[in-house]
Amino acid sequence: MAERTLITAIEGPKGKAEVWEVSDEQTGTVTSGVASSTYEIVCGEQKETTLTLGEASIVAHEFAGIA
Repeated sequence: MAERTLITAIEGPKGKAEVWEVSDEQTGTVTSGVASSTYEIVCGEQKETTLTLGEASIVAHEFAGIA
């Protein structure tokens, strides 16, 4: 089962965007027994998944209307 951890929440004129780290050994690439993480960005009805925290931050700012 996936484990979700809230990384940050960004508020802007379009709403609040939350960045979640999603860790799951069943999804993503597993190398040498280490599970990889993906990042899920949620802002109202909008939702996107990225592979890196940097990209997640950019998407979160766009969703919140700060970019």
